[in-house]
Amino acid sequence: MGELRTRKRGKYWEYSFEGAKIDGKRKPISKSGFKTKAEAIKAGTQAKAEYDNTGRSFFPSTISVSDYLDYWYENYVMKHLGYNTQQDYESKIRLHIKPILGRYRLSALEPDAIQRWIDDKKKHGYSKNMIKSLLCCLSGALDYAVIPCKYITANPCHYVKIPKIPIDTTQKTHTEYICNQEDYSSILKRFPSGSNFYLPIVTGYHLGTRLGEIYGFDLLQDTNFKKHTISVNHQLKKEHGTWFYRSPKYDSTRELMMDPKFETILKEEIHNRKKTMLRYGAYYMKTYLLPDNSIMQSRADIEIPYPEIMPISVKENGVLLTPESFKYCARVIHEELGLVNFHSHCLRHTHGTILAENGAQPKTVMERLGHKDIRTTMNRYIFNTEKMQKDAVDIFIKAVQ
Repeated sequence: MGELRTRKRGKYWEYSFEGAKIDGKRKPISKSGFKTKAEAIKAGTQAKAEYDNTGRSFFPSTISVSDYLDYWYENYVMKHLGYNTQQDYESKIRLHIKPILGRYRLSALEPDAIQRWIDDKKKHGYSKNMIKSLLCCLSGALDYAVIPCKYITANPCHYVKIPKIPIDTTQKTHTEYICNQEDYSSILKRFPSGSNFYLPIVTGYHLGTRLGEIYGFDLLQDTNFKKHTISVNHQLKKEHGTWFYRSPKYDSTRELMMDPKFETILKEEIHNRKKTMLRYGAYYMKTYLLPDNSIMQSRADIEIPYPEIMPISVKENGVLLTPESFKYCARVIHEELGLVNFHSHCLRHTHGTILAENGAQPKTVMERLGHKDIRTTMNRYIFNTEKMQKDAVDIFIKAVQ
């Protein structure tokens, strides 16, 4: 490429340099409007450096880990990952990665420095899951530095080992997260049909969907009573104080078969909801989906030019209930019913375990739960319960008789 040139045009200075040929013709790059020659040279030098470096304002060989993480966060995380992941990575980068590794040059970062950082996290008492999560965040950033950026030739995280951390035997066992039939009945007795939390509870129990997916159901658009199916197309997520319909985790859109009891519950809810809307008339709060997939509510007597939806969970007057609302339900279950280990995911754990205990194929359970990897289903959601152990013994006895 040609050298940087400056010239005075009238009262102002201009810089220019030769860019790459387009269609065989020279393409000069220039900008005017600078009061002094020095200003033109300074701006031109920066512009030419960025042009020669394919639009980057830095050289990969000299950028620090801290500045690279800012670049990765802006150009990858903010554009391709969900809001909650963005928040999680931002805190990990700010609180854990930058303070120790941020001062090094990206090109000089070696596995030993990362290993010392990881080992230090163990010394400070961080759990194995937290340490793995921190390393995963950094490794994802450095993978991007390898491909597509080509700033470094290899990811040093690939050679780092997670230290052995003794298992805390006081932690809750998996079975504590499974809701047995007695506990489930007591929960439904506390939150019977007609309460604000009845439908989310029975939906989690009968479908095994995530909490955000439960509150993301549109009873009119997502149900198909002819096929006896319900489609998981959205999850309800809060971003900067606004609720949105977003794709399910891992983009796990799926169509689920409904059992007859749950199908009847949904039909009754739709029927009762329509009667309630008529009773409230103009004062009923309708829900609409805006073009950016945000959720809007408005009184029924106000005309809104956006598609109306029927959320699975609303107050009697139509006011939207959300995953945040479910915190009250969990608190009541803890304090009034004494089920201190209950949380919204219990219903999902329970659904998957019931299927596994009664012979459902692991791949079927995986697809129903919307998992990305069969190992997640096997390791975290299908527990080795007492019934499973007894069934295994029964199978062995029958096989050797």
